[in-house]
Amino acid sequence: MSAAVVAPLAAVLLVSGLPAVAATPVVLPAAAPPSGEPEDVTPARLPDASATPAQVEQERLTTPSPSPDSGGARQVSSPDPLKLVAVTWTGPAPQLVEMRSRLVTGLFGPWTRVDPVDTERDGKRSASTGTEPVWVDQSREVQVRASTNGQPETQRVALTSIDPGTSSNDARIAAAATTPGGATGSPSSPAVVTRAQWGADERLMTWTPEYTPTVRAVTVHHTAGTNAYTAAESAAIVRGIYTYHARTQGWGDIGYNVLVDRFGTVFEGRAGGLARSVIAAHAGGFNRETFGIGMMGDFTSVAPPAATIEATAQLAAYKLGGLYRDPAATVTLTSSGGGTSRYPAGRAVSLPTVFAHRDVGATECPGNTGVRSMPTIRSRTAALVGNLASYPIRQKWLTLRTVIGEPSVVESPTARSARVTRFSAGNGAIYWSQATGARAVYGSIGSRYDALGAAGSALALPRSDELGAPDGRGRYNLFQSGSIYWTPQTGAWPVRGPILTKWGQLGYERSSLGYPKGDQRAVAGGQRQDFERGYLRLNTATGVVTVNS
Repeated sequence: MSAAVVAPLAAVLLVSGLPAVAATPVVLPAAAPPSGEPEDVTPARLPDASATPAQVEQERLTTPSPSPDSGGARQVSSPDPLKLVAVTWTGPAPQLVEMRSRLVTGLFGPWTRVDPVDTERDGKRSASTGTEPVWVDQSREVQVRASTNGQPETQRVALTSIDPGTSSNDARIAAAATTPGGATGSPSSPAVVTRAQWGADERLMTWTPEYTPTVRAVTVHHTAGTNAYTAAESAAIVRGIYTYHARTQGWGDIGYNVLVDRFGTVFEGRAGGLARSVIAAHAGGFNRETFGIGMMGDFTSVAPPAATIEATAQLAAYKLGGLYRDPAATVTLTSSGGGTSRYPAGRAVSLPTVFAHRDVGATECPGNTGVRSMPTIRSRTAALVGNLASYPIRQKWLTLRTVIGEPSVVESPTARSARVTRFSAGNGAIYWSQATGARAVYGSIGSRYDALGAAGSALALPRSDELGAPDGRGRYNLFQSGSIYWTPQTGAWPVRGPILTKWGQLGYERSSLGYPKGDQRAVAGGQRQDFERGYLRLNTATGVVTVNS
């Protein structure tokens, strides 16, 4: 695409029902986009999964057999594989929590520090908390120990195990979900394994999707679990994390917006739509206006695999490029406070547009080697986004920012080989195609256009921005196959086809008929449209339009 230079919006007194002044951004409703406007997220080539429900157990801790390195430990021995486990407690978190599991060799692995959950749903902290969950796969024995200031506290911790069940897609997910999309315009997403495809049990989902007016930054995490998992186990780990966050932590959904495994496979996380500005629970105090990517693994001392870094950068480029944010810039975010935040509520913090969780939270996430990978993720993201000045919709948005607010839904393909971005205020949307260029629709005219089906409607694409009518009373947009006219008295109504042609011959709104006050409707032998001072009637057999005033 090449960008046209767009002249600044002329000052107007009125725009189809909204003052032409700085608009207060509003949270978008959870409704689906208008017909013909899919979200630009490429789903994996997989059917919906059939999955067995996850099983959560509070395991019984017993004293292990004495050994030189088992001091202060308690043990779980289970007849069944423990799969995903987490240490939980009530009251203050122990200063140190460690875990180890019996390996296939018959020996226990090394003691490994397990950090407290370092994600948080704003305002929904529960009295009971715990560590990040750890994948132990087929192990049937796990030992844990906890201490504060060197004093044992294992007696007040518990072990929760989660069997995430199996899904019909588990063994074939890796091969189906690693090819990036190829749409023109802003970067498209890599292929995504959707919630339905990885087998999310939506009965656990008690957190209705919440939206923020825009996303300004991407937060990079690691899940702090094992690095030793197979491609066929990735979906089970995601189901386990989902169950742990939704049930054990009491959030009602998974905390990350999206997760990436060590093979570069991308999994949809928090419900609500990856193209939209969904509030998740991934960075307490900074969950709003951020998009959380969880790299699956522990990157404290092991570097994230190249496939993980590439998929993370593709996701960051999709989100930031599609919302016209510069990945190489800095952004100012305001903390809402909370238990894991490094900053009190109300503190404005300057951050890289792509930042690590530890930049805002009291956490080691995404691990030391994960942090060392951040410059690579940023530079790759910036390369994928490219030159933002070449994005035609962005150029148009900058002339209308005080009217339509911030980009809220990622630039996406729509009907008629066009692109569309939706904005946070004034029901704003900007459409682009080679034939029409970038054109804005908003206010009451935008609402009517959406109700008709937007780009998929009979009006097709807008070919003008909203304009003031010559009589000074109304506003209108021109479309490829018609127009929508609005006044405060009549509302917004489309006029198209032979009725529009006849109305134009009569002088449009300055004719004796005035403005339309309803849509065309079927009558015997044709179509009729009412105006302020009469109506036009189309005889569909003859094509003749008669005036009745």
